[in-house]
Amino acid sequence: MIAMASTTFKGIQTLVNQGAEIERVAQKLGSWYSYAADIKQVEKEAENPGLFKKLFDGNTVEQQALNSVIAKKKLEEQEKQIRELIVWAYGVETYQEMIMLRRKIKAQREEAIYKQRKRRRFFLDSVFVFIGVLVGGGIIYGTVALIRGAA
Repeated sequence: MIAMASTTFKGIQTLVNQGAEIERVAQKLGSWYSYAADIKQVEKEAENPGLFKKLFDGNTVEQQALNSVIAKKKLEEQEKQIRELIVWAYGVETYQEMIMLRRKIKAQREEAIYKQRKRRRFFLDSVFVFIGVLVGGGIIYGTVALIRGAA
């Protein structure tokens, strides 16, 4: 994924250096920020891997840590250079406006994800309660039937 982010970053550099319109640059920036978010998400998931991944992942802890640090540093450097390119080509105001919009969009997405997780959790809780009620009802019915049959 870092390779894809790097390729997209080079495309951004090329577009800005050629004096491309901000719309074309924004498309590439969107792709780069998507890759960066994906890389950060993979890092978060690596902190708490599932049991299957713990048992069968071929990477050592040191290798995972090194890869994570390298990816993080590379993204930080690219983000710094993107900032410099945008400020140089389009001005500080454009960069500041982009950052404000990015924060707003990120907050909206996180809120949507939070709501989705909350609905999923509610659904799973409801299913477990329903199953519990069915099992409890079955036990009660079986006990009553057993008592009636014995009497």
